[in-house]
Amino acid sequence: MKKLISKLSILALMATMLMSFVGEQDSKTNTKKEVPAEYKTKENPYEGDTSLKMIGLRNFNRHCVSCHGKKGKGDGVMAKNMKTAPGDLSADYMKQYNDGELYYLSFVGIADRPDFMKLIPSEETKWAVVNYVKSLREQ
Repeated sequence: MKKLISKLSILALMATMLMSFVGEQDSKTNTKKEVPAEYKTKENPYEGDTSLKMIGLRNFNRHCVSCHGKKGKGDGVMAKNMKTAPGDLSADYMKQYNDGELYYLSFVGIADRPDFMKLIPSEETKWAVVNYVKSLREQ
């Protein structure tokens, strides 16, 4: 019973975390939200590093799929239970965001979700997720 409660708690925590992309963009108008200047100019040290593809996919599946769905469409199994619909990470409006802005939206700038900075402490892994999210726009 304790294991079930623990698993359900983790699932609820993940669902809350995955609202990260929605909180920074208006899901009805898909307007770009402000991101602090330091993230607008933040460079992706792993840009184009295909060796991180599996790390990005694995962490996306672990932390994002339940709300955003396998293809990032915002249609994950938890999406219908959420107060705010998860954003479509594959949508054209996502192309407005550069890597630093995606980093901010994914790990820093959303108040009503768990702390991804602690849940995914490795910078390499964070950038792997950013690179994977960018690949969803191209599918």
